[in-house]
Amino acid sequence: MSTYHLLKRLSFYTLLSLSIVSIQACEDATASSDNAAEKEEIVKVPVEAEIASRQDIGSYYAANAVLESRAEADVISKVQGLVEEVYVEEGDFVEKGQLLAKLDSSRYVLALQQREADLAQVKSELHRLNSAKNQSLISADALEKLEWQYKSLQASTDIATLDVKETEILAPISGFISNRYVKVGNLVHQYQHQNLFNIVAQDKLEGVIYLPEGRLPEVKKNQPVQLKLPAIGAQSFNAHISRISPVIDANNGTFKVVVEVVNSDNLLKPGMFAEVNIQLGLHSNALVAPSRSVISIDNNDYVYKVIDGKAVKAKIEAGYRNSGLVEVLSGVSDEDTLIVAGHNNLKNDALVSIVSVQE
Repeated sequence: MSTYHLLKRLSFYTLLSLSIVSIQACEDATASSDNAAEKEEIVKVPVEAEIASRQDIGSYYAANAVLESRAEADVISKVQGLVEEVYVEEGDFVEKGQLLAKLDSSRYVLALQQREADLAQVKSELHRLNSAKNQSLISADALEKLEWQYKSLQASTDIATLDVKETEILAPISGFISNRYVKVGNLVHQYQHQNLFNIVAQDKLEGVIYLPEGRLPEVKKNQPVQLKLPAIGAQSFNAHISRISPVIDANNGTFKVVVEVVNSDNLLKPGMFAEVNIQLGLHSNALVAPSRSVISIDNNDYVYKVIDGKAVKAKIEAGYRNSGLVEVLSGVSDEDTLIVAGHNNLKNDALVSIVSVQE
């Protein structure tokens, strides 16, 4: 092979090698650029955010109470006798004065008839002697005794009439029959310890709670209260403070507060467990942040704002806290975007990517 051809072949292989190197360099540059982009995306921390807003927020004191009937009555008999009829059952609603049961009244009716007969006889005798033509037939002393006898018989007749009336057992209050103890055929004794019925009024119910003495200046009569009943799906009911004890219990440093709730639809029942929230204060149109956005460190509160794609840490002054919200007195402005999830391990000025934002 001639020297010319040899040099020509060498030049070809040299150019081929340079081309391969150039192509490889381009591929490496492209790969490096892609890796850098991936690294830049990985640096952005995915977070959830919510917008700070304004609304009313209150301060509440939480306690627990058992609901009780505001009015309750044990029904007893004022006379003795056999039970002839029972007209109501447990769960029935009764009005005040409604007939609940009937006792045998035969003996009391006969006693009344006897008193009425004696009274009629004395009355007739008084009428006869008081007439003008017969006044000389009896002394003034005897006439006075006869008048006293008449009054005594009148009182006895009234008692006998009352006994007959009281063989009918009537409801002393309006409410529901919570217990029926009596049965037909039972012998009921006068003023016996065993009750015939128990009636509870449910139109208004009460709950008793005990607050620390330091809360005494913060509670007042008719102050709003919220009740939640786990037994009926934690539904909330409006109530109010009806009574406040003026005495502090020296043994535990608490005072008694009675909460009253109107139960016109009879959803609430005596004995139900209630979660009580007493409203101690209310701030209207306050700037609030989700409680999930607040981080507490060394007795200081912080939030992370999203500003220009970065998480900016800001110290705040918190006020009322309630229902998953925190009142922000300083450190946050209206419409600030606050990180609520994914911010626990963030650093200040870290790049973030908002995956969900709520207003």
